Amino acid sequence: MNRYNNNTRTSINGKKAGLLAAAALALTLGSGLARADAQTPYYIGGDVAKSTQRVDGNSQKRTTDSYSIFGGYKFNENFAVEAAYTDLGKANFNGVSAKNKVYSLDGIARAPLSDKFGVYGKVGLAYAERNFDGGLSDTHKTGLKMGVGVDYALTKNVTLRAEATRFNNMPSANGFDKKLDRVGLGLAYQF
Repeated sequence: MNRYNNNTRTSINGKKAGLLAAAALALTLGSGLARADAQTPYYIGGDVAKSTQRVDGNSQKRTTDSYSIFGGYKFNENFAVEAAYTDLGKANFNGVSAKNKVYSLDGIARAPLSDKFGVYGKVGLAYAERNFDGGLSDTHKTGLKMGVGVDYALTKNVTLRAEATRFNNMPSANGFDKKLDRVGLGLAYQF
């Protein structure tokens, strides 16, 4: 019975993340077309991704669905600061389930390659929480987050982003290791 409930919850959570991403896309595109003439240095966005968690002394991996919402401030076309909430999904190992989430603050350096396309790198601090099922104590830790990505301007206000991120200091307990990787695709809307 529990196995069925866990699979049902995972399916429902995946559907919620998909619906959230679709709603964000619709709102972002609609807002971008309506306000194409106004632009400030502030932006918001979201993405969907796959996260890969290392377990059992780094010898195995678990892949889960993930999503993120973020907001930032562009100092110019080359530098920005960004805050994010990232749900890294729920993974199982040796009968233990761990739900992972991260709050982060990043500095971003971007190199434009054309008027619409650019590459960027980010480095930041990440406060990670790992919540365990079954009465095990939850853990949290602050560590380094690094990422690289590419972006493409769909309109004056809407940017498509693809990004790979590494969280280096996740709480390690109950067989879950401290490294976690994430690859995602998202949209950013600049006001």
